[in-house]
Amino acid sequence: MKYVDDVTQLFASFGEAAGSYQEIQPNYNDFKDNLTSPTTSITQPDLNAALPQAITAEFPLEETAPLLLIGPPVTRAKNVVISLPSPKTAPLPSESMAAPLTGDHPRLSELLRELKQTRRDGLPTPRKQTEAKVIAVVSANGGVGKSTVVAGLAKALRRLGGRTIAIDLDPQNALPSHLGTLKQGAGLIQLKQPDTDWSAHCQPGYCDSELLPFGTGNVDDLRSLKQQMLDDTNWLNRHLVSMNLGENDTVILDTPSGANIYSQQALDAADLVLVITVADAAAYLALDTMAQWLETRARPAQVHRYVLNQQEDSRSFSRDMSLLFQRRLGSDLIKTIRLDHQLNESLAYNQDPLQHAPDSIGCQDILSLARAVHALLLPDAIDEHVAP
Repeated sequence: MKYVDDVTQLFASFGEAAGSYQEIQPNYNDFKDNLTSPTTSITQPDLNAALPQAITAEFPLEETAPLLLIGPPVTRAKNVVISLPSPKTAPLPSESMAAPLTGDHPRLSELLRELKQTRRDGLPTPRKQTEAKVIAVVSANGGVGKSTVVAGLAKALRRLGGRTIAIDLDPQNALPSHLGTLKQGAGLIQLKQPDTDWSAHCQPGYCDSELLPFGTGNVDDLRSLKQQMLDDTNWLNRHLVSMNLGENDTVILDTPSGANIYSQQALDAADLVLVITVADAAAYLALDTMAQWLETRARPAQVHRYVLNQQEDSRSFSRDMSLLFQRRLGSDLIKTIRLDHQLNESLAYNQDPLQHAPDSIGCQDILSLARAVHALLLPDAIDEHVAP
């Protein structure tokens, strides 16, 4: 059967003639899309393109002609937001990274100044030390009888063929009265010139001892002396070397209480440091601070020892505190000096207690301390005379 016959029969079944048949071409311009099932189509971005950092693009998709699809209808997308990947970039330096560079500038400038100073002055030479044995007597608190102990050692440590010189570094200038040197001679505060011979200005004291007092002066004199010591950390040691003392000589340095420029100079020059303390709560609490201070100022071969002064055996609290000091310090506590009012009375009457009351408990304890100090300074020496 031909195609025309089929069309004729089809139209005849509807009561029409085949001549009314004509084909109509589709017109898509009038097509209306009433789709309801949503589906989103995502276009992959071109990752190879150079994109700015962290840009978010929001734009409408263009309308296109509908397609003949097989399957569920598709709804036209309204707007699609695509986050574009950010390219990797090197982070900018932060303030925390730049801070160390800024902090290095002062240290660098200091190093450059030191190099310039070294070129101008040459390499530093080793610091000379006096041949004499030097003892520094220090304390953390005032009122512990430090000058009394210094004077006692100056009178008792008489080594054969040598001199024993007490140097008063305390602005109170109290040591002359303990050694019977009442003449107001020149002291450290007057001997500020670098080339001054200290040895020529030592004054005689009790038991063949010698004394270089601190001296008296006005506020400007005191300020000038302190400034010299601040500017020259080797000030005291340099003057001790200029005294031309021998190996049989002994120098005892009396210092103000606490950490100060005088005690610092004394510690830098000393072979032996004696810390004078008393059996009370304030002195016990200061032990840690004193120990730290001594460690920071110690020089090679320097020895530190403690002396417990003005011990009152008649008071139970004083005995208990003395026991705590002994447990805390151990072998570093080399001597306990008992309270003896005879020492204060002899000072009031301008008398030497070692001559006036040699059998008193205070004098006996000071002589015992002198023997212990002598053994520390000269551990290999055969018995030398300790006065009286």
